[in-house]
Amino acid sequence: MRAGEGDPEALIRAFRESTVYVQRIDPLSLPMVEMNGLKWIAAFSSLEKLAQHLKAQSEVDYLAVQGERLLDTYLPAFPGRTGIVFDTGSEHMIALPPVKGIVSDELAVDA
Repeated sequence: MRAGEGDPEALIRAFRESTVYVQRIDPLSLPMVEMNGLKWIAAFSSLEKLAQHLKAQSEVDYLAVQGERLLDTYLPAFPGRTGIVFDTGSEHMIALPPVKGIVSDELAVDA
C-alpha cells in the first residue's frame, strides 16, 4: 500500500489474521533496531522472505506467530514503544508504527 492508496483498516485486519515469521535470537529474545526513539521488529509473510532478509546466515531460529498475538501480547512485553516493519526489503514493505488503531492505547505514541 502506498501513501494515499488502499484501505489501512483492511491491511491491519489482514496482518492480525495472518501468521507472520520473526527471527528469534533465543527462546526469549527477538532482534530489534532503534530509530528516532522507537524500537522496531522485522516480521515477514513467509519463511522464504525471512531467509532472504537474513541471507548471510545459514541457519535461522524463528518464531511463527499470529499477527494479532505479536501486536497484542509480544509488543506490550518489550520495554519502550515498539513497531513492526513487515516484509522489509520487499516491494510491498510496510511499517506498522505503535499508534492507535494498530496497538493498544497504552502502547500508542499518539495516545
